[in-house]
Amino acid sequence: MSSTSSGRRRHAALHLILIIVLICALIAAALYVGFNLIAGKPTVGDPRCTVVAADGTKHTFTPEQTLNASIVSAEALARDLDDRASVIALATAQQESELVNIDYGDRDSVGLFQQRPSQGWGTVEEIMDPHYSTVAFYNHLVHVDYHSMSVTQAAQAVQQSGVPDGYAKHEGSSTALTDAFHGTQPALLNCVLDPVEKSPSTSNGAASAEQRADSTTVGLQRDYGDTLGEVRAEGESAVVEPENSEAGWAAAHWAVANAERLGITRVSYEGQTWDREHQTSTRFSPVRGWESAAELTDEGQAAPPSTQVVISTATSQDPA
Repeated sequence: MSSTSSGRRRHAALHLILIIVLICALIAAALYVGFNLIAGKPTVGDPRCTVVAADGTKHTFTPEQTLNASIVSAEALARDLDDRASVIALATAQQESELVNIDYGDRDSVGLFQQRPSQGWGTVEEIMDPHYSTVAFYNHLVHVDYHSMSVTQAAQAVQQSGVPDGYAKHEGSSTALTDAFHGTQPALLNCVLDPVEKSPSTSNGAASAEQRADSTTVGLQRDYGDTLGEVRAEGESAVVEPENSEAGWAAAHWAVANAERLGITRVSYEGQTWDREHQTSTRFSPVRGWESAAELTDEGQAAPPSTQVVISTATSQDPA
């Protein structure tokens, strides 16, 4: 009798432990999701971009954050500054605004870098332009001996922040973003986005594929200047004839980062292709990322030239 009672107690105890473990797991999951939402990070199922660092670490951002990062990093190349300048600028923007172009902040601070009109950084309207605020940051950075400083020291020399110790924690992710937008390594950046039909650039007939291709060429030239090589529009595609492989991958990664804004559907370079439709979000298996261009080319058609960056804006809803 006592043996039966003891067995029942053990069974009840195990059942209770399992319930407690399940509850703890649910609480942990809820806390994780809540933390990411508070931090402005995308959760599984949300549109998101992932950049891979040299050590294999993956850093995840929203499409908006990634777009802004492309502006900040490309400007360093356009000004013939080195990777270090880009890393410092990106770490600063991550700390100041989480790479979101916010219209509020401490006192009168606004924008990516939380610059203050009252301190001579420009008008609110000017600072709220990410290109203007990025140029303004670099204009100050170049007068600092940032090569002899840590990321924190260089950022603080420009920003004069009341919380100067927060910049260093962003150095790893900022280096990974710089590697992508300066083309240091191939296929570092992947974005999982909503279907292109839901993009503001394509919904309600906002722009044709040809117009989006034209906007892509304008955007590349605006952000990188003449550092990439020849950039031109060809029908429903923007084409880059890069100066070298690094310039090609800089343009390719920029195109992925700007795909949401410009309605870009496919990017090909050096035999690899990012296809927007293939980056389906899933909880149980990784997205495809960059794939073989030859395998994605329809039968009877030629694969994109491996020496060109071909950025397609064509969609199934565009008129033939």
